Amino acid sequence: GSQSCFEAKLCFTHSQRFVKAMATAVLGFLHAGLLATPVFCTESGFLPLPAMAHNGQEQFLKLAAATANNPEGMPLKQQTNPLQFTTLESFWAAYELTDRKRVPALLIDDMQVEYYPYVRGIVPQVKLLVEAFRAAGLPIFWSTWWRFGPNDGYFNAMDRFYGARGWNTSGNALYLHNVKHGGDVLAEIGPVTEEEKRRVFHKSYSLDMFDERPMEWLVPAGQGTLHTQLQHLGVDTVVQVGAWTDDCIISTAFHAFSLQYDVILIEDGVSTASPAHFLAIEVMRGANAKVLFAKEVADYINAGMPVVPVEARPPRPAGRHEQTATLPELKASDGTSVPASPLLLAAHGADLASQPQGVLQLPTVVFLSLFGPACFAAGWLLRGVNEAKSSRAEAYFAVS
Repeated sequence: GSQSCFEAKLCFTHSQRFVKAMATAVLGFLHAGLLATPVFCTESGFLPLPAMAHNGQEQFLKLAAATANNPEGMPLKQQTNPLQFTTLESFWAAYELTDRKRVPALLIDDMQVEYYPYVRGIVPQVKLLVEAFRAAGLPIFWSTWWRFGPNDGYFNAMDRFYGARGWNTSGNALYLHNVKHGGDVLAEIGPVTEEEKRRVFHKSYSLDMFDERPMEWLVPAGQGTLHTQLQHLGVDTVVQVGAWTDDCIISTAFHAFSLQYDVILIEDGVSTASPAHFLAIEVMRGANAKVLFAKEVADYINAGMPVVPVEARPPRPAGRHEQTATLPELKASDGTSVPASPLLLAAHGADLASQPQGVLQLPTVVFLSLFGPACFAAGWLLRGVNEAKSSRAEAYFAVS
C-alpha cells in the first residue's frame, strides 16, 4: 500500500512538472508572438490581426499625404437637418474593385428550396456570379438555414426573439416546414463538384455566416470555420448574395468587415421578406460594404480582375448612377485593354459624360412651383362650383 502511494505521489509530481513546463513554453511562445504581431482579444483568447488588414496601406498613405486637406472626391454627401445638428452625412466606400489585386470569394447565403418564393427574383443575378467565379477558379461558399421547430435541439436567442406562438404556420420566420428538402441549396446556383460540396454548411445558431458554432459542414472534412477556410485560400474580399438582406446578409457583412475583409454587396442579388430590405442596403452602403450590381462584378471577374491605379482614375462623383459612360473598355495598369460593361466603366469614373449634376433641377423646380398652386386653385374653383350646385338643389327642394 505504501509503495503504491509513493508511486502515485511520484506520478503526480511528474505530471505537475510537465504541466508547468508546457505552460511556460506556451506563455513564452505567446509572449514572443504578441511582441511581433498586433493582436485583438476575443472571448477565446488572443488572435493575430489578419495580414490582409494592411492591404492597400501603401497607396492609401500616399493618397492621404497628397489629399489630406482637399475634400474634392470624398465619398460624402451632406444635407440639412432641421431636427438637432445642422447637417446629416451619407457615406459610401471610397475604394474600387480595380484599386489593387484581390482574391475574392462568393458567399451565397440561404439560397435554399424553402425560400424560393422569396429569392427567385435574384436567381439569375446569383447564377451570373456563380458562373463567373467558377470560370475564374475562385472559391464559392454556401450556407443554408437549418431550423425545423422548437424541439430540433438548436434552441437559442432567436427562438426567444421570434416567440413560440404560431411557430408551425407560414408566418413563422425561424423554422423550415419542408423537413425533407427545405434546407437544400437551389439547384440552379448550387454546388457541382465534390470540392464545392465541401463548401456548404448549415446555420442553426447564428444569422452570421462567420459566427456559427459549432460549424456543421454538409460534407465534413476538417474544414474549421468559414474564416479559416477563406484565410487558407488567401481571400481578402467577400462578395455577398442571398437572403435575408436585413438578417443574415447584414450580420455577415458587419462580421466580415470586422475581420478585415473588403465587403462587396450585390444590390440586385439580395432579397428578404420584410419591408426593411432597402433600409438594410443603405445601412451597409454607409457603414461597411461596397454596393454594386451583379453584372459589374461579373464583368470585373471575367475581365481578369484588372488593376487600375488609384491615381489613374478621377474621383467618382456622388451621382454616378445618373451618368453615362462613353469608353468601351478599361485600361489595366500594364496598358492592356480589357472589356468592360458601361456599369463597370461608370463605377470607375472613366471618361464619364460631363453633364452638370443640376441640369434638370431648375425645370423641375419651376414645374413644381407652378403645378402645385395650379392644382390648389383648381380645387377651390371646383369646390365653389359644387357648393353653388348644392345651394340650388337645396333651394329647389325647399320650394317643393
